[in-house]
Amino acid sequence: MKRFLKMFFPHDGIYETLVGTSGVRPVIKPLGIIVNNDSLSLRIYKNTLTFANLTKNNKCSIHITLNSRLFVYSLLEKLNFDLDSEYNIPVLKNLNIIFAECIKVTEDDPSIFRVSPLDLEINTYITQAYNRGDFLLIDLLVNYTRLDIYKGEDLERLIEILKYEYNVIKRTSPDLINILNEIEENIRLKGFKLD
Repeated sequence: MKRFLKMFFPHDGIYETLVGTSGVRPVIKPLGIIVNNDSLSLRIYKNTLTFANLTKNNKCSIHITLNSRLFVYSLLEKLNFDLDSEYNIPVLKNLNIIFAECIKVTEDDPSIFRVSPLDLEINTYITQAYNRGDFLLIDLLVNYTRLDIYKGEDLERLIEILKYEYNVIKRTSPDLINILNEIEENIRLKGFKLD
């Protein structure tokens, strides 16, 4: 199972997934899964349906996709899903799915749930999960090229955007820290700070 997980989550960080739960009412919602070494966890707020569902039924389906529309439809609760007969949790056909047990390990808000994979269903080609940091790096690089072009208020706004992107990348994709440090150093040499 660890080899399959590495295909979906190739490095430590936070990956955006669609997580199906049931208990109170079946739902699939976007959630960031935290990958640290070989352990998986979720941070879930107590006032959410996902939290209430996992309190009643600690099984979940973790869908791996890069289809942004599915994330939007899940937020709007407009996804058409089926219920898996074995785990009684919602699933989206034609996606790769990790079936897991989610055990609450903290009482904080958000609470941390340890994710223990139980089963895997491969329904499409293997793709990595969506990592905001990996994708945001490209936007940071585009914005970096504008440092010598923008002036005045536009430059001030650009620096704020670069700071935001830098911090998100550092948090969600820590394996990029070396390259981020190089970019940060180049920005510092131009007279700007990102922290």
